[in-house]
Amino acid sequence: MSPSVTLKDIARAAGVSTAAISQALNDRGSMRPETRERIKAIAAELGYVPNRHAAALRSGRTMTVGFVMVDDPESDRRGELQRARKLISLVRASAAHGFTVTVLSDSNPDLISGTTLDALYVPDARGNQPLLHAAIARGIPIVADDQFVDGSRGLSIRTGYDAAVRAGLDELERSGAQRIVFLTEEGRAPRDEIGRAAYEIWSSVRGREPLIETVDASRRTLPRLLTDAVAAGADAIFAGAEDGPDVYLQLEEMRLVIPRDVQLVALCTTDCAVNRRLGVTHVCIRPDLAAEALFETLPAALLDDGPRVVDLPWELIPGSTTRPPLTISSPRTTRARRGQSLKAP
Repeated sequence: MSPSVTLKDIARAAGVSTAAISQALNDRGSMRPETRERIKAIAAELGYVPNRHAAALRSGRTMTVGFVMVDDPESDRRGELQRARKLISLVRASAAHGFTVTVLSDSNPDLISGTTLDALYVPDARGNQPLLHAAIARGIPIVADDQFVDGSRGLSIRTGYDAAVRAGLDELERSGAQRIVFLTEEGRAPRDEIGRAAYEIWSSVRGREPLIETVDASRRTLPRLLTDAVAAGADAIFAGAEDGPDVYLQLEEMRLVIPRDVQLVALCTTDCAVNRRLGVTHVCIRPDLAAEALFETLPAALLDDGPRVVDLPWELIPGSTTRPPLTISSPRTTRARRGQSLKAP
């Protein structure tokens, strides 16, 4: 396959003008379908590779998306891992769609003035106001997780943290849990704020006292927090800090029988496979799919011809750390229920 094949080469082989070749390859114009297919077949036979960057120049697009990396020396390891996974996902999706990625530090908003971008992906838009204002001033569409940026022509990607937390709490409620402790992590990452808010609202609607425990990033305080929670009468743990395996093993070390003594549901994005192997009931969310959603949804959103908000999928996967629902049903029905998973609509 030769990358140097041009429209003129195809036109010469097909016996038509270069304008006709352009119309056929871009599915424009009113030529007969058989002529269009013949031209495409000749182009494929010659090994023609479209120059996406040349097309981008003609359309005014840059074929480049920006990714904002948080420059915080005190950032927790879990947050760093999630940002790295999102960047890797963006690079892969960009390559599949013919785009390149420019990484920008949130500590230097002036870098925006020297870049040309089709869109700017900001996983955490809450702490990057100077950079966001600079991007909006240049007319760059902003894609953000769990937040719509005012003044931007961009897109909000809802990762599903709030819906996933509610689904996990509902599962514990169906299993008879009365005092559910919500474990979160110290810091003010958006995912943790969303999870805490969802838990507090869920508890308030049911007239329950919210029981929130904050674990440190190193998990050194986890044994004490779990011991205190169980001593205070907690009969269920919602591990909202993505530490389901750690909580499970610690509860076993405390010689508690799961789920008889205490039930457990975990939120996860990176350790879902470990939760599954341990039998931990967990809600798996997929923020790594945000990059693909960006390319699938943003073009239509920019033309005001598509959604400005997109929801990522999540899935509740029952395990052995929650009891069967408190309903009267036959053993066969109960077994079927325990083997099913609940997915986001």
